[in-house]
Amino acid sequence: MLCQMTSKHHRRLKQASGLIALLALQSQTNGLAQISPKSDGTIAQTAQNTNQKPFDKLELFCFFAAGPVATYAKHILQERGADFTPDTDFISSFSSEVQRDILRGVHPKNSHNAEPDRDQAYELAGKAYQDQQRHLYPTASSEYQAALQLAPDSATLHLAYAGESLFARDFARADDEARTSIKLWPENCEAHAMLALSMVLQKRSGEAERESKEALKLFPKHTSAKFTLAQSLTNEHKYKEAIPAIREAIAVVPSMSALGKFLGIALMETGDTAGGIEQLAAYTKLAPDDAEGHYYFGVALRVKGEREQAHAQFVEAVRLKPNDPQYHVAANPDTELSEEPTGGPKPEDASTTANEYSNRFFGFIYPIPNNWNVLNPLSAHAAVENLRAQLTANDPTAEDFKKVEAKLVHTLLYATSDKSGKPLDSMKLVTITAVDARFEEHATASSYADAVTLRILKTGLPGETRGAPVQVSIGGRAFWKTEFVMRPATHVRYGTEFVTSTKGYFLTFTFGAPDLGTLGEIEKSLNSMQFQTREK
Repeated sequence: MLCQMTSKHHRRLKQASGLIALLALQSQTNGLAQISPKSDGTIAQTAQNTNQKPFDKLELFCFFAAGPVATYAKHILQERGADFTPDTDFISSFSSEVQRDILRGVHPKNSHNAEPDRDQAYELAGKAYQDQQRHLYPTASSEYQAALQLAPDSATLHLAYAGESLFARDFARADDEARTSIKLWPENCEAHAMLALSMVLQKRSGEAERESKEALKLFPKHTSAKFTLAQSLTNEHKYKEAIPAIREAIAVVPSMSALGKFLGIALMETGDTAGGIEQLAAYTKLAPDDAEGHYYFGVALRVKGEREQAHAQFVEAVRLKPNDPQYHVAANPDTELSEEPTGGPKPEDASTTANEYSNRFFGFIYPIPNNWNVLNPLSAHAAVENLRAQLTANDPTAEDFKKVEAKLVHTLLYATSDKSGKPLDSMKLVTITAVDARFEEHATASSYADAVTLRILKTGLPGETRGAPVQVSIGGRAFWKTEFVMRPATHVRYGTEFVTSTKGYFLTFTFGAPDLGTLGEIEKSLNSMQFQTREK
């Protein structure tokens, strides 16, 4: 999530482009009114007709208000040009001297035809940008909306509004506006880069990777896209792919100290412990208040066998972030995490029959597929532990998060079509789990769903997600659905996860099958599931 912005941070923001400034403020690996967009057909036609025309005042102003990186701004101006010469008032709207220099070099390709609505939208956009600089985000948002009523087909106006929404930490709005901008102008690298940034800030790493790669395909020199690609690959545990991406990002934005942390983590996780220690030692000196940096430095030292030095780093991580359970168990390896209070309802409060699972804590009833085998709690625990061992194989942080997961991950149901009682050999599987969201780094159900990629990749088996998470309605609740495939040596496994956030937990339904047809049949069991109360 976007770090808290202090007044000092804001002064820095005025001196840098929007994307890079936001990236500099965050380095952790760990319902809103909307203007209705035009139909996809109308938007596509508008994009085809306008995205190669010279910039008019509205389009160019909003492009710069969105905070493009300088190299891309120069490139796109050379391609499109403008139909006017920016005057002193136009240029002085932007505090960055780099932006001003670029604008001073703009010369019109042809004359501007007066369009009253767009001219009025330009005036409103200027006011919105001024209020954005003053951090008056509600006022700026209203002014951007008013401008969009006059010029709904302006790709860069939508993009500028997306940028303002990121500063206001209104991620839903930012995503919607960035995607609309992309529909209007698909080839705009800056829009893909901004969407990638939004995904990084929301810890939706799979989508961040995809948008970063799309931005770099359109403009390979885009610096913020290089950064978001490096961070998203690290977050996804794609360490071998991350290392060259991180090194490339360091070459173009060496001032982004977080890249040293990403490189240190990736080197350690791929077996270069000495290289990881070198990078993480340097990073913790540059960023002494980053708990995560100290934790991973400690892990690298522990791998090397330097337990006392590792313990000092873990203790520092706990001091900086005392509520993180993984840091706690690393600093106190012989101390168990405190148990939950014994009184009151628990996630496991449920009853099971041959055909039905009824959970009283979460208030839902799930119909178990006919003739399936439901494991008893001890067998289910053993099966989950076995799977967890696969998920944590060769990961130097495993000894910490296995202890955390044992306390914070609740297995509610483990059902398999295999009547022999050997679920790991079964080809069809349903599990229901609840993860204590208080200790999860993912702020929302959508970001937790997106992180399914991490859980696949940790197995060490070939696998990938099939598209981005999508929102669906089940039993009157909003869930996020993620599809994935795993490819062990002898067979292929297809799966889906459905995640919702409720009562302080991420409630997850996971399905597995040998083929897509069978998977679809198992998923139909959700059609009959009902929650007793609707989420408030």
